[in-house]
Amino acid sequence: MTSADNNNTRPRVMVVDDDTQVLVSIGRLLKKLGGYEVILASSPFEAISLLQGGQEVQVVVCDHLMPELTGVELLSLLQQSQPGIGAIMLTGCHDIGVAAEVVNRRLADFFLTKPWDSQQLLHMVEQAVQLQQQRRGHPAGELAPVLRLEAERAVYALARAVDARDSYTHSHSGRVAVISAALGRRLGLGEVEQQQLRTGGLLHDVGKIGIPDGVLLKRGALDESEFQLIRRHPEIGLSIVEPIGLPPAVGWIVSQHHENFDGSGYPRGLSGKDTSLLARIVRVVDAYEAMAADRVYRQARSPEWIREEFRRFRGSQFDPDVCDAFLAMLAEGPPLAAGTVVA
Repeated sequence: MTSADNNNTRPRVMVVDDDTQVLVSIGRLLKKLGGYEVILASSPFEAISLLQGGQEVQVVVCDHLMPELTGVELLSLLQQSQPGIGAIMLTGCHDIGVAAEVVNRRLADFFLTKPWDSQQLLHMVEQAVQLQQQRRGHPAGELAPVLRLEAERAVYALARAVDARDSYTHSHSGRVAVISAALGRRLGLGEVEQQQLRTGGLLHDVGKIGIPDGVLLKRGALDESEFQLIRRHPEIGLSIVEPIGLPPAVGWIVSQHHENFDGSGYPRGLSGKDTSLLARIVRVVDAYEAMAADRVYRQARSPEWIREEFRRFRGSQFDPDVCDAFLAMLAEGPPLAAGTVVA
């Protein structure tokens, strides 16, 4: 199945998906609203055949779970035949092995969850085109810093895909990042540590890409096996961010943000100052953000209820010094206005 626009002034995008409805829908969107030249392929082998026939594309949008080849295998082959090609992976499959491999091998620039947001898809394609042009403009010897930056971009894109899976958590990671940096500043931390808090806050839940929707979005209480799955996300997240060379402090935030001050947390049961101060800061802010926002199973908690929870769990779940600083911050008003969307 192929479809092409005769207008060569716009970049060419290939869409690969074995679901005809998805294929046609994305193709129509990119052609009519984006103005792109579009090629549709209903299987990985059809995509390869079209490219071997001389079709050159700037960006490929592909699903992962397809017959013949997976999306990872297809993107790997395309990077060999057309180095630097822009790539967007549809993440209907929440397999952590897939996510980690795509990020670590720098196979995709962006991740998009199904069902997708049309404007978000158009924006991702536009950015992927720009990245593809930048890669082609760099001599081989100058490419390493660019590839590292793109690996970081891929992880951030994956973190945004995690938040996008649930309308109730939209912008959660961005809000945690902003408030954590503000709390770090209040505690006297310097700009470098504040930046690490912003980065770690953005990425703290990235490991949830490996948690099935049926568990992550469950309305009722989790059973023990489901809770054990949730408890894996800090270490899953570390396996994603560690290989791309971010500061170690960022990895500590990702892996330790559910550890408790008294050792009752997870995944390792660390206590006191065995955990990073930055992780202890994000622990407090992540808990606040969860309580202060609407969730699928309850409404947002009141400010007084939240303050009482922090006082109640000061010294058990939360570092006392961090908790006190945050309570002082709350006394001055909400750290962010309710409903604030942070990109």
